[in-house]
Amino acid sequence: MSAEQLLLIARETIAQVTWCFAVTAAENGEINARLVQIGKPAEDWSARFMTDRRSRKVAEIERSGRLTLAYQHDPDRAYVTLVGRAVAIDDVEAKRAVWRPETYRWHPGGPEDPNNVLVRFTTDRIEMYSGARDVAPEPRGFSAAVLVRTASGWRQEASFRPGR
Repeated sequence: MSAEQLLLIARETIAQVTWCFAVTAAENGEINARLVQIGKPAEDWSARFMTDRRSRKVAEIERSGRLTLAYQHDPDRAYVTLVGRAVAIDDVEAKRAVWRPETYRWHPGGPEDPNNVLVRFTTDRIEMYSGARDVAPEPRGFSAAVLVRTASGWRQEASFRPGR
């Protein structure tokens, strides 16, 4: 399957998912995951979402500059994992630009509240599997298709093989 076909399948899979896991690493190496509701990635595979400055998630993003977003779609026996860079932004105008009325439910102070920050995420790597769409590199069912962002676009990479 080509990189373009895989990107299309990844977008279609993500479009069917409302919530995803945001995964960060603590300073001691522990991995933390929490459910977040993030809009679909933009055409360039970036994403933005609001969160609370006081959260462990923001502290870990600011420390490492890294974030993983993991989407699961049970009907297709599929997942898409986006791995990349993230930054927390305090700029009120940037927050206003993405603010939606429903955001007040989780962030009642609005975009002017300094505890509300915008996280900007840039995807560097996509890992995916879909039983229903036959995205299952060899050995069948034991590895994911992997795409890596390069200066000229997305390149398919060999899947992880134990012992390598």
